[in-house]
Amino acid sequence: MMSPLIAKEESVGNNQLGIATLEMLIAMSLMVLVISAVLPLVWQGQSLPVDSQTEQEALYKALTLLENERAAAKMDFNLVNPVAQTTDGIYQKAVNVSQVDFYTKKVTSNLGWTEGGRNLTASLSTLITNPTGYSSGNTCSSILSGNWKNPQKTDYEFGKDIVGDASSGFPITDVQAHENKLYVTVNNSNGNNSPTFFVLDISNPAIKPPLLASVDNDPTVKAGLNAVAVSGNYAYVANGNNPNFATCTTCGQLQVFDISVSTPVLKTTFKVPGVTGKNGQSIGSSIFYSNGYVYLGLAKTLSGSEFNVIDVGGGGLPASPTNPVWKGGYPVGNAVNKIFVKNNVAYLATPNTENLTLVDVNVASSTFMQRIAGYSPAGGSNGEAVTVIGNRTYLGRTFGSNEFYILDTSTPSGGIPVIASKDIGTGSDNSINDIVIRDSLAFLITNAKFEVWNISDTANIVPWTTSGSSSDFLDLPGGSGTAIGCEGNYLYVGSLPASNKGYISIITSGP
Repeated sequence: MMSPLIAKEESVGNNQLGIATLEMLIAMSLMVLVISAVLPLVWQGQSLPVDSQTEQEALYKALTLLENERAAAKMDFNLVNPVAQTTDGIYQKAVNVSQVDFYTKKVTSNLGWTEGGRNLTASLSTLITNPTGYSSGNTCSSILSGNWKNPQKTDYEFGKDIVGDASSGFPITDVQAHENKLYVTVNNSNGNNSPTFFVLDISNPAIKPPLLASVDNDPTVKAGLNAVAVSGNYAYVANGNNPNFATCTTCGQLQVFDISVSTPVLKTTFKVPGVTGKNGQSIGSSIFYSNGYVYLGLAKTLSGSEFNVIDVGGGGLPASPTNPVWKGGYPVGNAVNKIFVKNNVAYLATPNTENLTLVDVNVASSTFMQRIAGYSPAGGSNGEAVTVIGNRTYLGRTFGSNEFYILDTSTPSGGIPVIASKDIGTGSDNSINDIVIRDSLAFLITNAKFEVWNISDTANIVPWTTSGSSSDFLDLPGGSGTAIGCEGNYLYVGSLPASNKGYISIITSGP
């Protein structure tokens, strides 16, 4: 028989063995838990250098995208536009651009990629401003929004709906949108003789624009104004009055309005020296403003220069908006229908065989006012419209074999290669009277239509309509488009039917 003491000791020994086994099981369980928690950390620790390297590469690519936009802005603020998503190795990259105000854009570069089952992103943002925007008067946004395949248009008969005078024509010759106002000129040789210069409120483009002010540039004559350029506190207008410029003393092709006051005040009338002509010759026909200089185009002169550079403050005192100083002229030999100036080069659209003429307008250059290049398209059409974005010049002509041209003017002193040309249709209604370029779209007005063309693929310029057909372009109210202005995502078109009752059309993108 076993001793009770021994039995007790054995019992105690078995308990100690059980406790030791239990402790081992607990310890092993804890080790499993610890190992389960530690292993992911180890693997994550091994991936950290990879993530860091990838993120650094992503940030570098995002920064490069921003630098590309900054470089584009130096060439032309209108080239700062969104970039659609593309694939770059493991990355999906894109650029978003939004308009902060008329002269500032917010640019954001975005990259996305997948790593270890995780979706990762990197973004950088910056603000890009247009330092010349305020002085140039350009408040059109190059950023496209909405559905421009289905533009929405509202028409107003200018006399009846805007001015409150249904009996008079008010033939619209030019419009410019600038900082929530629309400046309109009329040449009233076939309409009412007063007023000739109008200011409209377009702060809310969704409603009929209220008339803020109207004045007559010269109550003693029936003729009015042919063109307007606005900058800061002044509006520079091309006078359509047609006296005998060889003998008149108070006449002038350039007039300057102070628009800082509620009712614009005519401050000066300037006659271009050395110019003669009468009965429609030598009158002001086109105008452009840039960096303190007015570039004035005249109808064909009897003698003297049709293209003129006038200092209104760009060269310092004594020149000022109220004291214009003529710097020089270039004899085109024909009317100057439209002017665009960029980097001290003037791009002139004329009825000459050389529809596009480039002239040096750098007043500090020894070649000032010398022709430096030109382009002569095939056919007998006239150059009617011109605008420049970056290194590309867009030329519109009267009806012919091709009415729309995209030209490479990256080296203005050399030849002018044709990037693309387009026959926009048959018949005289397809003459191009004005052009606005916004990103990948060209907005044209013709003798009958408002047209939108996709120019992203210059080898295949196509109508930007829902159906893809030019038959869906918008009709202008009653007749010929005369001028197109732009502010933000809205376009303002002046048109003139055969009745000489001018219209303003406000056009924006559809839903």
